[in-house]
Amino acid sequence: MPELNANIPPIECYVRGNFLRDQKDSHDQYFPCVIFGVSSVPNRSPLFHFMMEDGGIWWRMPINAFCTNPGVKEEDIHNLVLWNSFSPFVTVTKFSNLANLRMFYMDRTKTKISGKYLFTLDWYSGDANSLDDGYSENPGQHKCGHVIERDDGNFAIQPNNRIFALEPSFTTKPGKPVIHRLINTRKWDVEDAAKWVTEDSDAYHYDISNMENEGGPVVDEMRPIVKEALDQFLADPNTEVIMERLKYMEDNGI
Repeated sequence: MPELNANIPPIECYVRGNFLRDQKDSHDQYFPCVIFGVSSVPNRSPLFHFMMEDGGIWWRMPINAFCTNPGVKEEDIHNLVLWNSFSPFVTVTKFSNLANLRMFYMDRTKTKISGKYLFTLDWYSGDANSLDDGYSENPGQHKCGHVIERDDGNFAIQPNNRIFALEPSFTTKPGKPVIHRLINTRKWDVEDAAKWVTEDSDAYHYDISNMENEGGPVVDEMRPIVKEALDQFLADPNTEVIMERLKYMEDNGI
């Protein structure tokens, strides 16, 4: 899986000149480019890599550096991106069911912004030997980022809880929540219950037992052994003497 850098569906657009000049000048210049990659640096906004007409390659530019046409007014990045990258481990997916769908979101100023879905960034924690010091695996904190081409010519990255998709044949109540959704705080795990156990055999179609309801295979296996031992104990002529001594000890607190 990608770490730090990942391919994205290429975007042919323009890069603003001031981002190529460290914000010193060239605010009125725009240059054709192709964005081809994303970089995920924790505590930084998602950053993008692109190629220009002269063959120049530029690394790690924020989303507000780009626009669909020359002359598009630059938007404050805080109204384009809500969250920084959650970890260096990022995936890029263009979901077929969302491809080219119309979307809208509410920015930080509560302004409704419309646009078109491009692809989705999502984050995860690394392998077991990497320290998970972020929130990518926390169900109550994790966010993905849908990359949107806005109608005004800018690009945005927004999480699920800020966007609404418009699918004419299905979303018949666009922007009107059908229920007051709550953030999920649970980790769904089907192997966390101690009561379920498989049979101790090499059977291909092995059985699964519920130890709470059935006692489980271990208990089932012990039942005849315990019964036999109990029968032998009760049949022993010394059992009555042993029971009397136990009762005497119990009555006298011994």
